Amino acid sequence: MRAAIYRAPGGPEVLRVETVPDPEPAEDEVLVRVEAISIEGGDLQARRAVDPGSPPRVVGYAAAGEIVALGTAVTSFSVGQRVVTFGFEGSHASLRAAPAATTWAVPDGVSSTTASAAFIGLGTAALAVSQAAIQPGEAVLVQGATGGVGVGLVQLAHRAGARVLGTGSDPAALDALRPHGLTDAVVPRPHAIADQVRAVLDHGAHVLIDTVGGDALLAGLGAVEDGGRVVLVGGRSGGSAAIDTLQILARRLTLIGCFLGGVMAEPATRALLDTMLRDVATGALSAPVDRVYPLSEAAAAHARAEERGRLGRVIMVP
Repeated sequence: MRAAIYRAPGGPEVLRVETVPDPEPAEDEVLVRVEAISIEGGDLQARRAVDPGSPPRVVGYAAAGEIVALGTAVTSFSVGQRVVTFGFEGSHASLRAAPAATTWAVPDGVSSTTASAAFIGLGTAALAVSQAAIQPGEAVLVQGATGGVGVGLVQLAHRAGARVLGTGSDPAALDALRPHGLTDAVVPRPHAIADQVRAVLDHGAHVLIDTVGGDALLAGLGAVEDGGRVVLVGGRSGGSAAIDTLQILARRLTLIGCFLGGVMAEPATRALLDTMLRDVATGALSAPVDRVYPLSEAAAAHARAEERGRLGRVIMVP
């Protein structure tokens, strides 16, 4: 099969698309002919920092396609079924083996491109909003609102009855989120996000959900009301991201970590993702796609996924 691999961590240019052996499904896995691959934040972080091993492992978390073989213990899926899959490696290829426990059926009417774009982004957003326990009328600040997770956060926080503020570097991309529930667009100025948010609201946000990390997270903490909740989804920012624990203590902030991959196989998470996929099928939720690349251009696709100002996921097709 053809797959994107790298032999040393680094920038997008380290990726090479080569012929590697086809995967064999373990007894609890499905083998999928891949039709669409979503480039996730974890894929970018792994490529930058994780040793690829020997032989090099195939990159990637999320891919959708058609099941072509089943492990001997798998009874919940069938050959020919369209699914979307999660694993900590293996998505950037024309075939991928994934645990049945982290595989979901794709509803009728949902393309593999849409399923792959929605799966991790909207799933993570659903988990984060659940953890944040958003109440109607609260103000929610989403940092990184135009990314794959951010778009989901805007929609789901709006559905929960919140006033939704979103940050991003591109005003046009932020404006495109208004039909999805964005109330206020904020293009952050250096060290000024707290003042910008308070100027809009006349007070701090009740909830901060941060997808950016680093210095942006530290600045965003100042935009939260005392006693507020902060959900940490992930990030890729540089700079010093040491949180002042005395600030958390004195301001009575609650910090919550959100990592979908660690709980994906749990029944409550499976139910959450089932609901999310059904909502995509009915049009109740959307998962914008920024751009689609062939797998042969994996380096260019990863470079695009690292650019700021996009709206939605970058997708590859084998």
